[in-house]
Amino acid sequence: MPLKVIGGAMARFQARLKPEYRLKYPDLSINLWYDVVPLFPGLRERRLNFMGDRMARLRVAGDFREVQADQMEFREVPDPATPGTR
Repeated sequence: MPLKVIGGAMARFQARLKPEYRLKYPDLSINLWYDVVPLFPGLRERRLNFMGDRMARLRVAGDFREVQADQMEFREVPDPATPGTR
């Protein structure tokens, strides 16, 4: 899961499922971008499962879902409070 610190705060990211993994996660859409959220507020480290896979925690319909980060596409969400900056 990509982590990037901008001005002391963690940047916001969204992720969507890569098409080749749609059968593994039938409850996720390959067309929707989901918000990536930290496991705990303020957490800035990458999270690994017991197999050593990087994990991403997604906000899905009022709940959360952990998926392998390698099976997702990520994009940075621009901060609306600072237009024109990255």
